[in-house]
Amino acid sequence: MLTFEEAKKIGLDACVDRIGRDFVMKYRDTTCPAYADMDDHAYCFIGVDNSDSRYDEGSLVLDGGSDSRSTWPYSARCNVSYRDGTIEFLECVLPSQAS
Repeated sequence: MLTFEEAKKIGLDACVDRIGRDFVMKYRDTTCPAYADMDDHAYCFIGVDNSDSRYDEGSLVLDGGSDSRSTWPYSARCNVSYRDGTIEFLECVLPSQAS
């Protein structure tokens, strides 16, 4: 049985690896992690913005409302089971998928 902290670390690392560790590190100043303690799993998210406007002045928006996908050009989301550490990837938008 994993703790939330253990599952969170597994999930965030898995999301970074799914996007690409070199890519995430290159844009680490405009990368945002998020996570939540759910009933039987940890939800983990990494969003990366590599757009030309990423340093524009203005409000920082961490919540994209009902469609947060539009907030982050690249992202990975997963659930990590507390029971056995199984990682279930949810929607992922990866740099290799960009056109």
